[in-house]
Amino acid sequence: MGAKRDWMLVGCSALFALVGCSDSDKPTENDYDSVAQALGGVTATDDGGGEIGTMIDVSTIATGSPRIGIDLTASGSFSGTRLGLTYDYDVACADAAGAPIDPCSSASDSAAVNVKWSGELDTAVLSGSVTRTGMIKVSNLKSGTVTIAGEGSLTVDAHFDALLRDATRDYHLSYDADYRDLLVQRAPAKVLGGSIHYTLDVERKATNGDRESSANFSIDAELTFDANGGAKLTLDGDHSYVVNTGTGVVANANADTKT
Repeated sequence: MGAKRDWMLVGCSALFALVGCSDSDKPTENDYDSVAQALGGVTATDDGGGEIGTMIDVSTIATGSPRIGIDLTASGSFSGTRLGLTYDYDVACADAAGAPIDPCSSASDSAAVNVKWSGELDTAVLSGSVTRTGMIKVSNLKSGTVTIAGEGSLTVDAHFDALLRDATRDYHLSYDADYRDLLVQRAPAKVLGGSIHYTLDVERKATNGDRESSANFSIDAELTFDANGGAKLTLDGDHSYVVNTGTGVVANANADTKT
């Protein structure tokens, strides 16, 4: 990704503790790239999961027509598994007058959805332990483009190996997310606008031969969607990445300006 960095994502590390003294409380360029790929990996997965998959899931569940792989488990409760992650949804729907609808159906105009992910995510771009919880509110269900707002929190543990040298990096990311007027087109399903704001706390432990280092830092992130279904991730205001909304792969948009 970007500048042809020789990082690939492998395996899953357990929660780790920082050891020794931190080299720095400021993220390095490698840190930004690794955090960006970790975020990209939970934004989209190539089997229709991640944040984008969740937004499409709740948009269809709320109209009484869940996607393939998402099944009703009890009244208002749905569950499905994709690439090692279990997605659980508890849904309460209402009609245009605000009256409850149970079960959700084509008469639904809005819905409140408790969302939970848990498990070991395993994709071409990210392998890691993931836990996510949050509340999503869906409105304008009778239109061709629904609106999503809400909040969530997530933790990810990821492990990065350098291919051409004896170096590894382990990251523990935790974040709070704010979903801001996201627009989800119903058919074909895609996200066409809005943004997600993340406040991230990051722990990093690195080894390079016999040398070990660690750091603990915060990153402010903004994921924005455009009218063509594309997405851009910006970290700390000036580190930008293009996110593939089908696979979660990120490309460093600043690569040509870095040395």
